[in-house]
Amino acid sequence: MKRFTEEMDDLVESMVKMAKLATEMSNKSISSFCKRDVGVADDVINSFSVIRNYDMDIEKKAIRILTLYQPAACDMRTIATVLKCITYLERIGKYSKNIADATHYLKDKPAFEPESAISEMGTTVVKMVSLVTEGFIKSSVDGFDGIVDMDDHLDATMRENMTKVIDFIVAHPESAHVCTYYISIMKYIERMGDHACKMAEKVTFMVTGMHTEIK
Repeated sequence: MKRFTEEMDDLVESMVKMAKLATEMSNKSISSFCKRDVGVADDVINSFSVIRNYDMDIEKKAIRILTLYQPAACDMRTIATVLKCITYLERIGKYSKNIADATHYLKDKPAFEPESAISEMGTTVVKMVSLVTEGFIKSSVDGFDGIVDMDDHLDATMRENMTKVIDFIVAHPESAHVCTYYISIMKYIERMGDHACKMAEKVTFMVTGMHTEIK
């Protein structure tokens, strides 16, 4: 029993570390884009291999626990939550890396109007991932009701600014290649928000034993 408890604690701790790294990567990627800071972008790019290693290592730990100990229902919910969430976290890390890659291309390019919206969207998505991570750590769903509003805000902001970028491209066709990066970055952030919602669903199941849809 002691060994099982130690391995469960290690599994949870590893998941928390991965979640905090994903949160840090998303925050840094937006900052690197807004400030055109390729040094910070490189930090994000280099961190992606770390988050992928977390993904593989945590999966192995979870499978080991399932194989050796046949956990009780409450522990099974925690393990199931971890196995689902590491996939979402790896995706958040991937989108962060994509934004950092875009920073390299855009570092010497002119800025366009949606930049302020992208910064605000980034702040929102970091709050979402942080909130879900805190919920996992504390086994609590406090504040999760606000995630839907934040996700709706991301969707609305993306749609509004997507229209602005497309209108700008129509008026200035020479800007098309640069502007497509803005479109991609907004999509990456919106998808991060979707993954945060899915994580919130899994943490809710872990805490309450009930399935719910947060979207």
